[in-house]
Amino acid sequence: MHSMKFNRLAVCLTIVLLMFAAAARAEAWKFGVMGDTQWTCPNDPGGKNPESVPKSIIDQVNKQFIEAGVKFVIQVGDLSNSGTDPAEKVRAEAAQPLYDANIGFFPMRGNHEVSSAKPNGYSVAIFKSVYPQTRGLSQTFGAANFSSPTSVSEDLNGMSYSFDYGDPCNNARFVIIDNWATPSKDINAAGLKYGYSFGEQQAWISSRLDKNTRGTEHAFVFSHQPLIAESHQDAPFIGYTNANQEMQNAFFACLQNNGVKYYICGHDHLHQRSIITSPDGQSSVEEIICASCSSKFYTPKDPNDSKWYGQKAREKSISREIKHVGYYIFTIDGPRVAVDYYDDNDGDWQSDVNYPNGPNDVNNQITPDFHFVKKETWGYNLSGK
Repeated sequence: MHSMKFNRLAVCLTIVLLMFAAAARAEAWKFGVMGDTQWTCPNDPGGKNPESVPKSIIDQVNKQFIEAGVKFVIQVGDLSNSGTDPAEKVRAEAAQPLYDANIGFFPMRGNHEVSSAKPNGYSVAIFKSVYPQTRGLSQTFGAANFSSPTSVSEDLNGMSYSFDYGDPCNNARFVIIDNWATPSKDINAAGLKYGYSFGEQQAWISSRLDKNTRGTEHAFVFSHQPLIAESHQDAPFIGYTNANQEMQNAFFACLQNNGVKYYICGHDHLHQRSIITSPDGQSSVEEIICASCSSKFYTPKDPNDSKWYGQKAREKSISREIKHVGYYIFTIDGPRVAVDYYDDNDGDWQSDVNYPNGPNDVNNQITPDFHFVKKETWGYNLSGK
C-alpha cells in the first residue's frame, strides 16, 4: 500500500516538474538576414533610391521583417553601390523603421564599401560613426557580449565583431568577419582590395566559436564573400578559390569542430545553398549565399571555367534561385533552428539599366511592388536529425 502511494506521488511530482519545465522554456525567437543593397540603375525616375541605395527595395523588405517580429536583421555587405560617405549615411538611415520597431540592425562592409578607396578611408570611419551597435555602444536591442579582434588591429574594432543573443539554452553567437582593406592594410588580389585576412583573425574567430567556452547553443558565421561563389570567382582568402589553402583548412576545421552549421554571405546576388568542403577534404559547412536586395542580379558561371582553378569540385549544390529579390528568417527554438527563404513571387528581373523588366517597359528603372512568398524551409536539430 505504502509503495503504491509513493509511486503515485512520484508520478505526480514528475508531471508537475515537466509542466514547470515546459512553462519555463524560453520562447522561440527570430532574426532576419538580407543580401546586398545596391542601386545600380543609371537613373532613378521614381526618386526613391538616393546615393546608389535601393531604398525602394529596402523599405519593402524591412516591412516583412517587422511583420515577422524578428529581433534583429543582419545584412551581408555592399550596403550601397558607390561606397561613399553620403551613400553609407543614406543606408544607415534606411534602417530607421527597424529601430522604430525595436529591431536591431547589424551590417558589415562589402567590396563596394572599399571601392571608393582612400578618399574616405575605405568607409571605416563612416561605418563606425553610423553603426555604433557593432561595438555594442547603442542600438543593440538586447544583443550583448560584443567583441572585436582589436589585438590584430584597432581598424577592426566594430568591423569584424561578434555578439550573443537569447536566453540560456535558447541562444546563439554571431561572428561577422570583415577582411576588406583598411587604412593600415591594403592588399590587391583577384581584382579586389583585401585587408586583414581570415588567417590573421583566426585566433579571434576560434576563441569566439569555441563550443566549450562560448556559452551559447548555436553559432553562425557571416562574411561578405562566399567560400566558393557561383558568379564571382574571388574568395575571402586573399585571391581566387585556390588561394591560401592552409588558411582555408584552418577556417573550415574551426567551423566544423565547433558545430557551426551555416556560413552566410552575399556578393553573388542570387539564392544558393551548397555544401562546401575544405581543400584538404577534412571539413565542410553549408554555405548560404543570400538573394539580391538590389537592382542587380547575377547568373552562375560555368563550373568548368578556368578561373575556378578546379575548386568547384569541392561544392555540392543543394538549391538555387536567380533573378529574384529575397530575404531570410531564422527561428531559434532551443536546440532547433529553422530557416525560411522568401522571395518575390514574380522574379526574372533584369539588371542595372534594364531593371526590372527591360528598357521598353514604361516603368523602366522603377522598383515594382513585390509580393513575397515562402519558397524554401530547412534547418537542423542539435538533439538529433
